[in-house]
Order: sequence, then structure tokens, then C-alpha cells
Amino acid sequence: MKSPKIKTLAALMLCIIAVCMTACEEDKPAAETTTQPVPATAAKPEGNTFLEFDVRQDTELISLATFSEPPQLAIWLEDPQTHKLKTIYASYRSASGDMIGKAECPGCLPLWFAVYEHETGTEGLPTMDNPAPDAITEPTPLIEHFNIRREVAYGSKFILWMEMNLAGDFNANYTEADADKGDWDYSGQPPLVWRCEIEAVPGNKYVPELFGQVDMEKPYEQMIQPLSDKVTTAKKVFKSIEIRVIQAQ
Repeated sequence: MKSPKIKTLAALMLCIIAVCMTACEEDKPAAETTTQPVPATAAKPEGNTFLEFDVRQDTELISLATFSEPPQLAIWLEDPQTHKLKTIYASYRSASGDMIGKAECPGCLPLWFAVYEHETGTEGLPTMDNPAPDAITEPTPLIEHFNIRREVAYGSKFILWMEMNLAGDFNANYTEADADKGDWDYSGQPPLVWRCEIEAVPGNKYVPELFGQVDMEKPYEQMIQPLSDKVTTAKKVFKSIEIRVIQAQ
């Protein structure tokens, strides 16, 4: 049997060893963290976010068209992930069915009419009895310089589409005589389409690309066709289009 002195000495030695080990651990450098700091998220500015369209059109060229009416215009957004569609602007006549000399005109903005059907789950064109919502509808101004403003979600990303058609803009390739032979739905050069990818951050500016022309005889997915050399003055109706993302109260 061990003596009390030996037991006391052993206990003392264990205490000394424990103190030394603790001191050694404290002297070790701290382990490096692999967690990256979370980047700060920019605060949403005060007010609402808008797309502001600055459009300049050739009023003299418009006046030379058979009907001297301002061009019909529709603007819609496409979600790049889900392909969900949302109309944000449509000229009054196309959106209401209030046409001159006819009940309806499928060739006025044929691509947008197809978009509107997909968007709303309806069939047929907007009519006087069943027009598109007032919130998206405005008369296209017959002035050289005009603006359109529409609210969007801050920071949202989408594909913006524009379709324009000037009725009665005949040329050597799309003649009035051709229209007289059949349906006045084909009254001049085909509608044109612009496209632009946008991120709705205030300060961003965009100039949409003239993307193609519309063939209303094609299925919806194929209606946008490459721009033909047969299209002449229609490409000049809009002198310039600039889209600005702004923040306003």
C-alpha cells in the first residue's frame, strides 16, 4: 500500500501537468475560419422603380402613310426563367378594338394579339365589348417626341419586347394594289419587333435592338422572322428609342 506522502506527491504532479497543458493550449494560434463574410445587400432606394421610354418618331413619314394615323405599339415583358408574359403598354386602337372602317384588324399587332391570348388565357382580339385593361392602354401620341412610363419591381430582370406597326405604309414591295386584291389586314409593310434584356436598377439605360419582323401566318412560336430587305421606311418610323430605369415617388 502506498503511503499518504506518495499519494499527495502524485496528486501534486498531476496538477502541475494539467496546468502546463492548459498553458500550452492557450499559446496556440486560433484556427482560421473558412466562412466567408456575407456581402451586404444594397438597400432598396425610396420610392418606386419605373421604366421610362423616350421615343422619337418621324411624324413626316407617318403623315405619308395612307391613314396618317400614329403607329400602333405594344410593349410586354417576358420572365427569362418561366417565360411568363406581362403587357405593360398597348396603343388604344389595338387594345380596344376601336378600328377605323372595320370591326377588327388581326394584322395590326398580330404578335401582341397572340401574346395577349397567352397572357390572359383568352381567345380572340380585344374588342369594344371586351377591351384590354385601361391600366395598359393609351393612345399613341402623334408628336415627334413622347415618353411612356411604367412601374416595375426593383431589381427585377426580364426580356422586354416591343411591336410596332404603321398602317398604310406601302412601298414597292408591299403595295396598295396587293392589299386591294384581298384582305386589308395586310396594309403595308409588316410589323417590326424590338428586343432588350433589362435589369431594373435605377440608373441603367438601354437601347432595344430591332430584332425582326412579324409574319402573322406563322404559328405563335415562329411569328418573329428575320428582318427582310423588302422592309424600308418602316425601319425609320422610330428615329430612336431609349429605355431608362428611374426611381420616383
